[in-house]
Amino acid sequence: MLFMMGLNPILLGVTALLIIATIGTASFLSMKTRPVFIYGLLALMVGIYVGFALIAFDSAEFVTRSVLSVLMVESLAALVFLFAGLAVVNSDRPWLLGVLLLSHGGVDLLHLLLDAAHSPDWYEFLCLIYDAVVGVAAIWLLSEKTVLDPAERNPETASSQ
Repeated sequence: MLFMMGLNPILLGVTALLIIATIGTASFLSMKTRPVFIYGLLALMVGIYVGFALIAFDSAEFVTRSVLSVLMVESLAALVFLFAGLAVVNSDRPWLLGVLLLSHGGVDLLHLLLDAAHSPDWYEFLCLIYDAVVGVAAIWLLSEKTVLDPAERNPETASSQ
């Protein structure tokens, strides 16, 4: 069934490589830059679906209510994800960005189950896999506690020394 959706072993392999590259890159970043990297991924993910909606909007001979509705729904969903991500990117709970990635996987699943005409089925399936694996890894990577230097623990004592 997956091969009928346009999915092939090359796409699966590319997705696996992207997952490995994303997790590897995030693991080498400092704890200060990891949340920004994960937020950038989230922005890219929601932007792709808005892009699919824009392509459907642009290629329509005439604008129908359904084409306009898809663009509005995708744009609204993107804004919700972006603002939620902004709320936690610099908070003391950056692991919530991983939860947002997992939530985006839920959006992928909805696209797949509702047979969204504006995005290809193979993309929705691969994005679902990517979001699930990278989301779990992001929760783990953003939950790590770093050993702080005594000066970083209490900046007031560092400035008085």
